Amino acid sequence: YLKERVCAVGENYFGNPSVLPDILRYCDAVISGSMALHILLPQNGTAWTPRDLDIYMAQTSSAYLLKKLFREGFTSASEVDLNEMGYRHCNLSHVVVLTRDHLRIDILVSSTSAAISPILQFHSTAVMNFISVDTIFSCYPFLTLQHLSIMNVGLLYHSMSKHSLIDAVMKYQRHGFTYVRCKDVHEPGNMCKVMTRTITDGAMMWMNMVAIPEGTHTGLEVFQQFGVLDLQWMLGGMPCGLERAFCHPRVEVIEDEW
Repeated sequence: YLKERVCAVGENYFGNPSVLPDILRYCDAVISGSMALHILLPQNGTAWTPRDLDIYMAQTSSAYLLKKLFREGFTSASEVDLNEMGYRHCNLSHVVVLTRDHLRIDILVSSTSAAISPILQFHSTAVMNFISVDTIFSCYPFLTLQHLSIMNVGLLYHSMSKHSLIDAVMKYQRHGFTYVRCKDVHEPGNMCKVMTRTITDGAMMWMNMVAIPEGTHTGLEVFQQFGVLDLQWMLGGMPCGLERAFCHPRVEVIEDEW
């Protein structure tokens, strides 16, 4: 079912359902943003439609992907000003917007070896989901599948303007999400915003879209295919129950050096 939804996105953007999986496979790329969230959530409870397709990738494959998209008829509209968008602190090298008719694809190129590291620095937990060629991941499934979200307040302390943050929050409120305080939800699923999380911890959710139920590889093995042993992050902000302490948000990629 999930694989069919990914292929439907590919057919909508490229006229061929196999093009998008091929891009994810050969570029070690992932889908994230509202498109990944839309695929993750139950279709009958998701009345909204994403306006664009966000593809995250490392720099090593970005030139190949741009050539591929140009061959598919997309043209380069612009390169996004990260300072203007309030994401200068994120692990992003650059963002390129491509369009064809009414379709839009945003290529978000990571400044680290891990395509997914910028995803963990965005405005709220609602968008911390991503899809590889055969696996769908959610960093905060306990919240996301209940249409709940915690804001990443670290953005306010670093660079994102309040106006941009409010726009992002309102967008996902229109999508049916309720923003909650960390202290009200962190007990059941170890969700505290100042807790160090890892991409392989027990609070993550990952599903193999291709080999269910025959799949035998683990989430760790999936990330090792990208040369990443683990990825640690913390949303940061004031610890629950304290008013003066502050934990700086962070993202750290642990790589396979061999």
